[in-house]
Amino acid sequence: MNNLVIRYRLKYLVALVIMLLLLTMTTGLTLYLLDQQKQAARVINVAGMQRMLSQKAALHLEYVIIMRERNVAADRQALSNALQLLQSNHDFLTMRDGEEFVHLNAELSAWYFEQPGDLNNQLNQYLSLLSSTAEQPSLDQIQEIHTRSQLLLQDLDHAVLLFEQSANTKIEKLRNLQLLMWLVGLVLLIAEIKWIFFPMERSIASAIERLQQTRLKAEHANQSRAMFLARASHELRTPLQAVLGYLHLHRESQREGYLAQANKAAQQLKALIASVEDYNRLSDEQQPELNFHPARLTDTLGQSIATYRLLAKEKGLDFSYHFSSHTEKIFECDHERLSWVIGQLLDNAVKFTDQGVVSLSAWVEPSSPEEDELNWRFYCEVEDSGPGFDMAHVNAPPTENNSDRHHFQGLQLGLARCNLLLAIMSGDLTFAARQPHGTKASLSVPLKRLPEPDQVNGITRCKVLLVEDNLLNAKIIEKMLESLDLTSIHASHGGQAIEVLAHQSFDVILMDLNMPIMDGFKAIKEIRQTLALSTPILVLTANTSEQAIKSAMQLGATDYLFKPVEQDALERALIKILSVNDA
Repeated sequence: MNNLVIRYRLKYLVALVIMLLLLTMTTGLTLYLLDQQKQAARVINVAGMQRMLSQKAALHLEYVIIMRERNVAADRQALSNALQLLQSNHDFLTMRDGEEFVHLNAELSAWYFEQPGDLNNQLNQYLSLLSSTAEQPSLDQIQEIHTRSQLLLQDLDHAVLLFEQSANTKIEKLRNLQLLMWLVGLVLLIAEIKWIFFPMERSIASAIERLQQTRLKAEHANQSRAMFLARASHELRTPLQAVLGYLHLHRESQREGYLAQANKAAQQLKALIASVEDYNRLSDEQQPELNFHPARLTDTLGQSIATYRLLAKEKGLDFSYHFSSHTEKIFECDHERLSWVIGQLLDNAVKFTDQGVVSLSAWVEPSSPEEDELNWRFYCEVEDSGPGFDMAHVNAPPTENNSDRHHFQGLQLGLARCNLLLAIMSGDLTFAARQPHGTKASLSVPLKRLPEPDQVNGITRCKVLLVEDNLLNAKIIEKMLESLDLTSIHASHGGQAIEVLAHQSFDVILMDLNMPIMDGFKAIKEIRQTLALSTPILVLTANTSEQAIKSAMQLGATDYLFKPVEQDALERALIKILSVNDA
């Protein structure tokens, strides 16, 4: 916005400067024109005065001769004044500036100094004649003066005409120049309108439109976030209800299988919490990052089934599932998001089926006819006997008007997020109607099959420094490390960890980020810069902010895991960073 204001201000200043220059030039030209007119009027006035003075001097001389001795002194003074003024005016008209005449153009110069006019010579002779005759006048001289004065008057008349023509020519040129300046100003004004003001107007209109679109997007985002928050607690209650339900069943029957089902439901709850982060990324127009890791497909499918089998039972639905034998193998993919997508299909199947059945079938096949040991494809079908749905409702955005009919609900992400995640994983999702009613959802995802892991994990007898401020979390992680035959020391904040590291060495450091006294960011920086240790640092944090993880990695962290941390994920991460460190 600031750049836009600066750009408009510069354009406006350029337009003002151009108009100011044009106005200054026009004003200067007008003043120059007035000055030229004034000077031309003076020259023409002086030239016209020469005609009158030439005749006035002759009349004064005649009067001196006629009056003889009476009032001769006064008449002679008047004659002398006329002759001086005549000479002064002549000097003014023939004045030079260097070698150029000030008031004479080429035609006037020829008239004054060349034949047939030779006005300069005529006027000098006339003045000389008047001066000499005034001392000893005679009738012959008077006759000659009269004749010369008539001839001089005609030449002076022609000179005045030439002066008028010269002045008119100059004024006409100046007027044409003034008209040209007006035309230039008009052209500049049109150019400013076309290339400055019109683009400025379009830019302002475009900026206003972008602001309006941004405002509408912000309003839509706020509305979506409000709808999301309003439904989040409702949707999170489904796996939470399964967890509580299985724990209740365990308390009553003491069957260990219920604990396993509760754990699977908790995994589904974790997947839903992860979807919140994906929602934020989608809101910010960012693509979610996949977390590929090896796991058994039966465990991935079990997380979704554990949650919705209990919900289907409570609704009185017949819930069934079938896995092929290959699903027990280990495959690499983003198991957490795949579980979420399958959970969404089951969620909608159970939610919109009031009576009847909900079934799930899953199998894997090699990608090529030859049984490729690495590249496989996972297939899953979820069928229900519900009322079915209209694809127009599936593709429509969730609103207050259609939310009750929208087949994909969840955390108000639904089909859009399913399709996005499957597109990132190079998978696909299709829907088909069942007869006489119901829906079949089919998805497929490419997988990479991995060999069975060795029993020895390769990280035994390693020493771990756990930096965690939450004592409950610390106890849980310590138990996980103990089950992996790893010894650990607990530090409750970064400052305490620095003190421990100053006296002891460790094979790996597990670092929380948000802690009192000294947080994980500063602790990582101290470890890398002050202590100059290269010990691998595995960040364990509930802060899923991309900026926070980026900052930690830039400070020197080796890898990261988001809480809640599973033992399998922790083991894989430790094997990964310790194997790299040993290499």
